[in-house]
Amino acid sequence: MSLPIACIKLGGRVAADEAVLDAFIKELKDLRNGYDFVLVHGGGAEVSRVSRIFEIEPVFSDGVRVTRSEEMDLVDMVLGGKVNKQLVRQLYANGVKAVGMSGVDGATVIGKAVGSNTRTGEPTNINPELVLSLVDQGLVPVVSPVSMDKDGGPLNINADEVALALAGALPAGWLIYISDIPGILKEEKVITEIDLQGIEREIDSKVITGGMIPKVRASARALEGGVERVVIGGYEKTGNLQMLLNGGSGTTIYKENTK
Repeated sequence: MSLPIACIKLGGRVAADEAVLDAFIKELKDLRNGYDFVLVHGGGAEVSRVSRIFEIEPVFSDGVRVTRSEEMDLVDMVLGGKVNKQLVRQLYANGVKAVGMSGVDGATVIGKAVGSNTRTGEPTNINPELVLSLVDQGLVPVVSPVSMDKDGGPLNINADEVALALAGALPAGWLIYISDIPGILKEEKVITEIDLQGIEREIDSKVITGGMIPKVRASARALEGGVERVVIGGYEKTGNLQMLLNGGSGTTIYKENTK
């Protein structure tokens, strides 16, 4: 019998701090008897660092990188190469068998450019066959968000969007966004559980604002697409992953109220 799949978007401190990442990987290893894991990563800060070495100043619009053609080779090298392989090495160093891949491999993520003068894209079609094949072989897929359009042209797609689309196509039991925020906050306290109606209610009441709005609305699309639950939260130490999975930390978003 196959195990439930948890698709995890790695971001924040867990992706940047080697000691925290080690703790996360060790916990993931311990939990693999109950779950299959698929990891999706970004790496925008490293892309920006390398771009500046080549005297290409990063450009952003509403917080989203405008990936120009001259940057795309660097995006491929950094996200599809350096960041991806570092993660795979660290997984193996902690006893987790993993395979690094990108949205290009197996035509897993096909997308389209969001404008005429950018290689920044959005996903339009997901083929989960390669990811599922790797999972069936007992491997952890580590997915870079570099992808391609229908003609084979390169695209840089936001890792949150790749994780969202991939989780829906698998489908995953969990889509977990790990970042430096503990969850959706209301009066400085984490909302532990919320459904789709609650999301819109809290947006209308200005509890959910700014960059959290597209994240929770993306979560709603994931639920509509077949994901059972979406969790937004942080990871600081061993035990946090289990808590994110069982609702003990972060904000768990359900399609319908479970109470």
